Amino acid sequence: MTPEASQQGPGDGSQGPVPRVEELLKAAARGHVGIDRRFLASIVEQNDTASILRFARQPHDQDKLDLEPLLVDLFRHYNAQEQTQEALEFFIDAIRRAPEDVDDSLIQALLPFGNQAAEPLLRLYEELGEEQGSDIAFLLAALRVRDPRVLQVLLGRLEYDAADGAFCLGLYGDAAERGPLETMLAELPAEDVELRREFKYALELLEAPEPKYQPEPFDIYAEYPERELPPFDVLDESERLAMLAAPEADVRAGAAYSFFNLPLSPKPRAALSALAQSDPEPAVRGQAWASLGDVVAEETRESAALRDAMIGVLNDVSRPAAERGGAAVGLYAVANRDDVRVGVEALYAMGGTARIKALETMWRSLWQPYAKYFAAHLEETDPAILRHALRGAGYFRLTPHIDKIEKFFEREPPYDDLREDALFAYALAMPGETRRGTVKGMLRKIDQLASLTADEVDLVELALDERLRLHGLAPVFEAERMAEHAHVHEPEPVPETRAAPAPAAPADKIGRNDPCPCGSGKKYKKCHGTVH
Repeated sequence: MTPEASQQGPGDGSQGPVPRVEELLKAAARGHVGIDRRFLASIVEQNDTASILRFARQPHDQDKLDLEPLLVDLFRHYNAQEQTQEALEFFIDAIRRAPEDVDDSLIQALLPFGNQAAEPLLRLYEELGEEQGSDIAFLLAALRVRDPRVLQVLLGRLEYDAADGAFCLGLYGDAAERGPLETMLAELPAEDVELRREFKYALELLEAPEPKYQPEPFDIYAEYPERELPPFDVLDESERLAMLAAPEADVRAGAAYSFFNLPLSPKPRAALSALAQSDPEPAVRGQAWASLGDVVAEETRESAALRDAMIGVLNDVSRPAAERGGAAVGLYAVANRDDVRVGVEALYAMGGTARIKALETMWRSLWQPYAKYFAAHLEETDPAILRHALRGAGYFRLTPHIDKIEKFFEREPPYDDLREDALFAYALAMPGETRRGTVKGMLRKIDQLASLTADEVDLVELALDERLRLHGLAPVFEAERMAEHAHVHEPEPVPETRAAPAPAAPADKIGRNDPCPCGSGKKYKKCHGTVH
């Protein structure tokens, strides 16, 4: 299946036959399609579970995307109507592939099988052994199948891992098995507070009335977006170039954007230039112009011709704002020229999407006269405007407005989607002299203010390195990472300046492998994560 053909399906106006299930799944595994509701409908409506199971059992070491979560959801969807042997076989295979990290969705998919699942799970536990059997034992307990072999597994867990075994016995709910728990609890020393608590909680579970299991309702379409573009970041250059000819405008635009801020060899230069000048959709033309931005800055005859063409588009008021805005972004490296400045300021005056593109052009240009445009927009409500206002406030070091940037550190709506932009901007604009010796202290201060996660620490380090580069100084954190990679066989040191990130606020739905919110420090599945 070609990237172009893989975009077609129900509801897209195509007249050709819907590709078979295996073809669709292979295209998704290669990254040639976005996994959205239309894609799901193409599979679900064929009702071909045998093909899904056949695809699941094929080698996938060359796949660019791991489709196992999708396959679990598909079988769970079919299983909601009828517990099929194909679905059960797939779920057991999925556990076998990753027995120590069984996802919540897989747990919920398997539970409706009840007694039918006990036999294959028992065989799998025996095959894998105690060391890898924790989640399998959890599933056997959660099924509450009264089988002496299940009880033997759970009592074995009690000997192998007391906390895990206690929890599983409590979850299993057989009050007749209080004896082993009470005996072991009595032998635990008083100072072993955490383990004693595990046993007491298991005994409380045995006292509670056995709940009646009700499968969680599952709407597969609610789990996926209405529209999703292919994951361009996993595709090679030739695949992305092929998608510039896709039948759908948003796919062509996304493929063009995948070249943005990347060095362009002659082939993508020519393809993007042709797309910018001939595509029927303004948004696609605009994105192609924007992705040619690095070429514009070069001092060659080709670049001069391209630059003149883009300036012509920018200042042509008869053209749509989407195309003019893309040309503006592509001209960021020469945005200090009068003929570019006039066009950018005209877009800004238009408001709406044109203003968004103008602000992006301004902050990317780093031309100081544009700094005056950003402070006022830190009070906006439009997230797209705010995102570029934050970038501008950072890159132009609007330090007097640092408190306005800080308010976007919130993890709750309406600011949660802008937190990363705010952290990046704050690191660029925060008060303090920019020297290589001061950036670690800046990282500590931001961590104190914002309680950074591990990923956010990396983001702030990137921003602080960018700050150093803007001052003509060599980066610090990048150099440390390179030094660490050069000594991969040595234990990785913990940087003294990196504060341990605070735990993230619990989500509304806690995963079984997340820390339990009770504060025990244990995984939720081994603490208060009962499933009934």
